[in-house]
Amino acid sequence: MSKQTKKAVVGLFMVLTVVVLISMFILGVNLMKNRWHKLDFTVYKISVTEKLDKNSDRLYHLEVTGTVKPWFYDFNTYSFNLTDGSSGEYIPENFKKSNVIRSNRKQSNDFFVSFDTYNLDDVKNYTLKGENIFINGSTKEGTDIRLFLSEYEDKIVFEN
Repeated sequence: MSKQTKKAVVGLFMVLTVVVLISMFILGVNLMKNRWHKLDFTVYKISVTEKLDKNSDRLYHLEVTGTVKPWFYDFNTYSFNLTDGSSGEYIPENFKKSNVIRSNRKQSNDFFVSFDTYNLDDVKNYTLKGENIFINGSTKEGTDIRLFLSEYEDKIVFEN
C-alpha cells in the first residue's frame, strides 16, 4: 500500500470518527431531553386577555396555540388530547382541552387549549398532559406526554 493510500485511509477514518462522535452527541442530547419530553412541542403564542369574574376579581384568560411532532428518531404516530395536568395547588380554571391531536414525523395538526387563571405568575407551574393516548392505533394510557408551560413564558402576549 502506498503512502498516499495510507493517508487517504487515515483521513477517511478521522472524518468518520468525527461524524460518529457528532451523531452520538446529538442523539444523547435528544435522548436526555426525551426523558421529560416524549414529543417535541412548539408553542407559537400564549395569548392573555384580562377580564373580571362574577365576584369582580381580576381574571386572566389564556389561549395556548402550537404544534407537536415526534422526535426525528421516533417513527410512531400519536393521537391524543391535551388537558390540564397540573399538580398541587396550581390548577387552571375553566380548562378547555384540545381537540384530538394527530402527529407523526411527516405531519402534525396544530393544537389549541384555553383556560383562566387569577395569577399570571402561576403559568410557569402549569403542566398540560396527554390523555386518550393512542400510538400507532393502539391505546397507550401509560405513556407520559407533557407540555411544560414554564418553558414558554417568553411566548406570553397580552391582547386587548
